[in-house]
Amino acid sequence: MFACDSKSDLEVDNTIEQTFSNYVEYWSEGDFDKIVNEIYGVPFVLYTQESTMVMNTEKEVKDFLISAFETLDSNNYGYSIRNKWEHFKSDKNLSIIEMNFTRYLKDSTIMGANERSASYILRKYNGNHKIVGMIPHTPISE
Repeated sequence: MFACDSKSDLEVDNTIEQTFSNYVEYWSEGDFDKIVNEIYGVPFVLYTQESTMVMNTEKEVKDFLISAFETLDSNNYGYSIRNKWEHFKSDKNLSIIEMNFTRYLKDSTIMGANERSASYILRKYNGNHKIVGMIPHTPISE
C-alpha cells in the first residue's frame, strides 16, 4: 500500500478499512468484548504522553476498556465517527495508520475538540489485522 500526497486521498487496504469500521462501531457502542475479541491483539501497548502501558492478556485489555468506557459514559459520551486517514504505511505484516475522528455527546453535539487523532500499529494474524499498539493524541476518556 502507499500514501498519496493529499490526506483525503490516502489508500488503505480494504481489510484495514473494515477493521476500523468495526472498531468505530464497537467503540461507539461501548462493546469492549468485541473490541477485545476482534480488534485488539495482545500484547497490546498503549503509549500516552505520561507512560507506556503493556497489556499482555485479553483480561488486562478488557479491564482497561471497561475503565475507559466508564469514564466516557460519566462524561456523557455518545459515539464517534471517523473523518479521514492522516497517515498510512504498510509492510508485509505490520501497518501504521493515523485516524482523524470526532466524538459526540449523547445529544449529538461535539464532545471536546472538533477533530482528534490517534495513531495505531496493526499486525496481520491469519489475514486479519489487529490493533497491537495505540498512541492517542488526545486523552482517551475525554
